[in-house]
Amino acid sequence: MPVPFARRGPSLSPVTTTTSSPTDTSTAAHTESVTKVYGAGDTLVTALDNVSVSFERSKFTAIMGPSGSGKSTLLHLLGLLDEPTSGSYHFKGKNVTSYSGNELADLRNREIGFVFQTFNLLPRSNALHNVELPLIYAGLGRSDRLEKAQHALENVGLGDRLHHRPNELSGGQRQRVAIARALVNEPKILLADEPTGNL
Repeated sequence: MPVPFARRGPSLSPVTTTTSSPTDTSTAAHTESVTKVYGAGDTLVTALDNVSVSFERSKFTAIMGPSGSGKSTLLHLLGLLDEPTSGSYHFKGKNVTSYSGNELADLRNREIGFVFQTFNLLPRSNALHNVELPLIYAGLGRSDRLEKAQHALENVGLGDRLHHRPNELSGGQRQRVAIARALVNEPKILLADEPTGNL
């Protein structure tokens, strides 16, 4: 199957190779022999096949490949939104493969920002409330939440769209709401699935 590629600077390297150890202090995330299989019986689909890759701290990395090569699946695993069928995942030096659902949710809320390809905004909530959501789960007080959410929206040029629902926004504006939501908690790692596709 085709595999996605990770671009670091001018070079292009397949994600089936790695040069860092899981506990390297410069490594933000590391997968080791990760496989992800969907379905059952005759309908099995291998989205990722034995992928080992490291992502360094303070680096911008692009994962590239044709449609269906496993880019979104890999991002979902890195973002703790899904679990591998086999293999291990080390996040900031810790093997999180065996973490419980609650532990993963807590870690994801504190450490990871995710910009979804399809936005995943709440259709009945305005932009301000959509951006405020991660702060609710983080336990922040209402006034602090609203202030941070408004500031995040202003930073992406949507200060005049705070009370608009997703269906009242253009595709590019909805994408910017999703970006603001991903950044509002000041995550250590930001994962983005085609973040500029509608800008």
